[in-house]
Amino acid sequence: MSDDKKSPTYNHTEIHHKIEASPKAPGIKAAFRFNHASSPWVRGISSGLSSSLPILIGILFGHLQYGLIASIGGFTYLYTKDEPYAQRAIKLFLALLGVTLCFTLGSLFADVAWMKTILFGVIGAVSVYVFGALKIPGPSAMFFVLSFAVSTSIPAPNLQAVFLHAGLVFLGGALSWCISMSGWLINPRGPETAAVAKAYRQLASFVGSLGTESFHAEQHKTVVELRAAETAMKQAKINRKKSSFAHRLFLLNQKAEGLFIFVMAAANDFNPAVSKKAQAVIETFASEMATLKKHKKIRDVREEIEELSIKEELRTLLLDVNDVLQMKELKETEYIQFLQGSVKARLKAAFHKRSYVLKNALRYGIIMIVAAAVAYTTNIPRSYWIPLTCAGVMLGATVRATVQRGIQRSVGTILGILIGTGILMLEPTGIVIALIVFVLQSTIEIVIVKNYALGTLFITPNALLIAESGHPDKAISYFTSARVIDIVIGSVIGVVGTVLVFKRASSLRLPYLLGDVIRKEGQFLEMLSTEQDEERIKQERNKLQGELVNLRALYDNVIGEYSKTAVKLEGLWPAVVATQQLGYMLLASYEGYELSETEKRELQETFAQLAAAAEQKRAPKLSSVPTLKRYPIIQGEITALYESLQVEI
Repeated sequence: MSDDKKSPTYNHTEIHHKIEASPKAPGIKAAFRFNHASSPWVRGISSGLSSSLPILIGILFGHLQYGLIASIGGFTYLYTKDEPYAQRAIKLFLALLGVTLCFTLGSLFADVAWMKTILFGVIGAVSVYVFGALKIPGPSAMFFVLSFAVSTSIPAPNLQAVFLHAGLVFLGGALSWCISMSGWLINPRGPETAAVAKAYRQLASFVGSLGTESFHAEQHKTVVELRAAETAMKQAKINRKKSSFAHRLFLLNQKAEGLFIFVMAAANDFNPAVSKKAQAVIETFASEMATLKKHKKIRDVREEIEELSIKEELRTLLLDVNDVLQMKELKETEYIQFLQGSVKARLKAAFHKRSYVLKNALRYGIIMIVAAAVAYTTNIPRSYWIPLTCAGVMLGATVRATVQRGIQRSVGTILGILIGTGILMLEPTGIVIALIVFVLQSTIEIVIVKNYALGTLFITPNALLIAESGHPDKAISYFTSARVIDIVIGSVIGVVGTVLVFKRASSLRLPYLLGDVIRKEGQFLEMLSTEQDEERIKQERNKLQGELVNLRALYDNVIGEYSKTAVKLEGLWPAVVATQQLGYMLLASYEGYELSETEKRELQETFAQLAAAAEQKRAPKLSSVPTLKRYPIIQGEITALYESLQVEI
């Protein structure tokens, strides 16, 4: 930013709310900071069972080695998230096939160094691309790479042995699939119910933030959660015409969207007292939904709602939610839908030369190839741990996160080596190995949400116990010497490669995405004034909503980069906020705008100039924005965007 121009401090209160300070990237100390997340005990125990039961079964049949191989398939469980069971079944089965395929490839090319090197890159790049394009949360490429890496060190004397081992991995993964799906027997609608409840909880925070500097941050989080809830409903593949409970969930989700739209449109009219009262009621809804079960009525809060001094439309919406929870029939109302499009469409949309997802996948694959090449040109035993460590380090979302992961991985693993050495010195056999794997894997999943370094403290002894138990005469020496070297080399390659190749990836992209979103907002506003095709409006609304979420995510990546450009681009933060605010106001508009031809031409020129200013990182070449007498709120939002771009980067 130039010395004579500073980031604008426009008074957004006149339109909605004061702009909050730009988020800051965490420092190196954050690598050892403990998060306040709750411990996932069920996930931890289930993960431990997925890895240890195959070993136990192998022991019972007198084939420990077979059990250890099958336990690799147990890592399939780690791709379990809170998605509906219908979606989980498909996703985990595909993950199971992926883990099995990677293991098979590792066995087939175990003695072909150049092919292993290339495959490390291909597996990493494809996995990162698919997870990024589909926005699937979870460990991404990590356990596909691990399956491939470990299989390269397991002897398979012939093709028959290769497919035998692959079959064992598949069976181990199938067992983890069953463990992950077991919750369906107890509460088949649990994940989507939790998603809707989470959306209401965030909606309550959003309502409580009205008039505060956290408004825009809570607004963004609310859109993300509404999007997640809508996606969960779609993924659940429920037939609400045949299931009253499914219809109940559908209506609750629909009313959450209606509440969000109303609050967006009427935010100026809320005072803190009203906001807090409405927040308390919505929090009550969220708490009751968390325990929602079929044919179960929950606490009726109608009297509390009727006593509130709030607008009648808001009262009606809150009463509607209460009636749904009381299992009363309600007429459906169409609101904005936060959908993500088909799998094919999302994979295709992410494949273009300016795609952040594609560049990230290519970066990941290239650095993985470098790490594998270094590994296979050294004489270090079990050198596949170099690219394996690199794979884990590079899964950081930003350059800063990658550096932090490198530190966490190195420190946690070296300390983990001490634990592993102690375990191997005890020379565990039989059922004891299965028990140790269960304890270690369960502990990993329970503590890693608190701190990644703490999780890696148990990852190393667990992974090496599985991989090296077939070599008891060498395991300790591998543990105490080669592993330290592998971890350090892999971490350094991951961090240095990311910094060199990806140092400014987000910074370079942010101005263009900001300009593109502004341009799309102008096009969408014009469409609302002319288009009669409701289906096309829905499609464009959905695209714009997705771009607004991506814009904030990209800005968060920018502040996580180590570059002068990233520091300068923090001056665009007010413009990012103003763009999101304008976009969400337009998304909340279901009635068309009546604009004259003159207003349309002026708006076209205005949005073109605003988009160009964002892309070129300069002030707009406009003296003012058009006057929209019939739509002062929209005019105010455009003015806020115009003022926020009065900077030169």
